[in-house]
Amino acid sequence: MMKVNSTDMAQIGPAVGVPFPDFQLPDAGGETISLHAWRAGRPALVVFYRSAKW
Repeated sequence: MMKVNSTDMAQIGPAVGVPFPDFQLPDAGGETISLHAWRAGRPALVVFYRSAKW
């Protein structure tokens, strides 16, 4: 395993306050919906899971 300095990790990813890019995915009913349309200006939390299988 590689050691990573915490200050290096702070430089990865977008800066605080940068809007999340829009994307589209199917909802539970099979309809396609975009993140920006769904949230309509409200805050949203986006969580990505690696996988259920290891």
